[in-house]
Amino acid sequence: MKPFKKNNQWLICQPKLESEIETQWFDQEHWLNQGRLLGANSGRGSAWVVKSEHGKWVLRHYFRGGMYAKISKDKYLWTGIENCRAIKEFKLLLQLQSWKLPAPVAVAARVIKHGCFYRNDLIMEQLQHQNTFAQSLSETDFSLKMWQHVGSIIAKFHNHGVFHSDLNANNILINDEQIYLIDFDKSDTRNPKRSWQLNNINRLKRSIEKITQKSCQNELKPFWDALYAAWELRLK
Repeated sequence: MKPFKKNNQWLICQPKLESEIETQWFDQEHWLNQGRLLGANSGRGSAWVVKSEHGKWVLRHYFRGGMYAKISKDKYLWTGIENCRAIKEFKLLLQLQSWKLPAPVAVAARVIKHGCFYRNDLIMEQLQHQNTFAQSLSETDFSLKMWQHVGSIIAKFHNHGVFHSDLNANNILINDEQIYLIDFDKSDTRNPKRSWQLNNINRLKRSIEKITQKSCQNELKPFWDALYAAWELRLK
C-alpha cells in the first residue's frame, strides 16, 4: 500500500475508503461545523473524537515535543514520503492488525509538504475503553489480575518484535478484560532480543513509579512482580 496525491496532499487509507477519502477529514473544523466533533484529548499533541459515516474515529495531529517544539510546534524535516511519521505509524498499525494484536485500527493518514518540511495527521478507529492503566493506578484497590494481563499483552507485542517507543501507563487502555496498547509514533518492529525488550518493560516501570510516586521494589512490589512474571512467562 502506497501513499497517493490528492489536492496537493499525500494520503493513505484503508483500501475500501480510497474512493471516498477527502482531505477535509483531517481538519477539526470540518467535523465541528457538522456537529460531529465529540470530544478532545490534549497532551503533547491533540486528538479529537469524531463521528464519521463509518463510525467513531480518533483524529490526531502530530506535534513536536521537547526542545524542537520551541522551534516549530508541528513541522518535521522532509526526507521522503515513506519516512513521514503518520505514514510509518499507519503502516505499522496495519501490520499489528494482521498479527491480531490489540492496537488501534488505522483508517487514514495525511501529509502536507511545505518546502523542506511537512505536517501530518492520522485517523484511527476509536477503541472502546473505561480508563487507562495510568488512571487505574490512582485506585486504592489494585487488581493483581489486571497487572498480570498487562504483562501478558506486552509480551505478545514483544514476541512479534514490536518495539513501543513510548511504553507508559497512559498508553495502555483498559476495557473490561481487554487491554490495548496505543500511540505507536516512532515505534517499529525489530528482531526480538531480550536487551531491548527489557529496556521497554523498564520504561513502563519508571512510568508507573512517576505516576504513583511509589516504588515498584517496595510499595508496589507484589503488583509489579505479577506484571513482570506474566510478561516473562509468555516471552518466547
